[in-house]
Amino acid sequence: MKVGKIRGFDLVPDRVEDSVYTRGQVVAGRVLLDLRAAVRVRSLHISAKGMAAVHWLESRSIGMNTVYSDYSSYETYFKKRQHVIRGQCVCV
Repeated sequence: MKVGKIRGFDLVPDRVEDSVYTRGQVVAGRVLLDLRAAVRVRSLHISAKGMAAVHWLESRSIGMNTVYSDYSSYETYFKKRQHVIRGQCVCV
């Protein structure tokens, strides 16, 4: 599929009103492609990653000096690649 033939692309989750998920919940939805013309597709996959990052700095005074403590954390909740179309050539 040539990029020039794609007018728009969107992922629409089934739970539009509340797009917050917790561990073990299934994320489901639809892939919408707005194309300028019909195209032949052999493979289409969606890659998604859920992650969180946090960083903060704390300071405290010890006598005449200020001591800083630097905290940070990063966690990957999921990393998934899902094939939507695979193998055979499809005209969309």
